[in-house]
Amino acid sequence: MSPITAKAKLEDQELNDIPVLNPGDRFGRTWLLEISGSRTPLFLIVEAGSVGDAVEKLAENDCYGHHIIVDDDCLDGFPEGQRYYGQSGQVLNLRHLAIHGAERAAIPFPCRYFGDNLPDEGVLPADLDEWDWATR
Repeated sequence: MSPITAKAKLEDQELNDIPVLNPGDRFGRTWLLEISGSRTPLFLIVEAGSVGDAVEKLAENDCYGHHIIVDDDCLDGFPEGQRYYGQSGQVLNLRHLAIHGAERAAIPFPCRYFGDNLPDEGVLPADLDEWDWATR
């Protein structure tokens, strides 16, 4: 299956080639995740029902989850009363994570998906299942 990327606008900034972690997974309810802490932030699109679900989808992702999962040898920097645990019991570092989107909106963060078998102008995430993008 070829990767799906997204294009979106964050305030006045055009964002292109944003990796989409789980296209087609939540009926187009997209969130923009921003992982900062370095010179250039990492932007990701996640389909999820809520902000908490978006964090869980990121933590479960094989390619990007390491950005927020705390290694066991670093747990001393996260006192027990200040830890955030993921569904799998791992400690998550959310200090450098921002999530953009409106919690009660049908589409929390609007974007368009791009990839092989999709039209050049892209598609709305909610319309992804109408396209035969996953057959390769």
